[in-house]
Amino acid sequence: MTGSLGEALAALRDSSGLLMASVVGADGLVIEAAAEPGVDVESLSATAVSGLLMMDALAQELGEGAAKQAILEYQSSVVALTPLGDELLLVTVARDDANLGRLRLVIRRFVDQIASAVAAL
Repeated sequence: MTGSLGEALAALRDSSGLLMASVVGADGLVIEAAAEPGVDVESLSATAVSGLLMMDALAQELGEGAAKQAILEYQSSVVALTPLGDELLLVTVARDDANLGRLRLVIRRFVDQIASAVAAL
């Protein structure tokens, strides 16, 4: 699979019915995103970066390597945080009725494509 980062994120969003898919740096700045109109990509992505810090801290306490993914369920939304190396985070937001197993599977299928597109930047 080839293509730009924006195309990869749009394909992920469209294939899963996501509200948003973004790649954000550890500094909270959005690298690229695909979102439905009205979604505040900048705020959601910047706030989600603190989840990366939490994942790293828990891994250290558990004596584990890097976390693969964190899924946060809210009343109306599901947020999946997927690290892309040490400095980048894939943030996806779905509606609360999302099938979590399918969401994890689709993200897993797109991670390599997204990572390759990031490396090409």
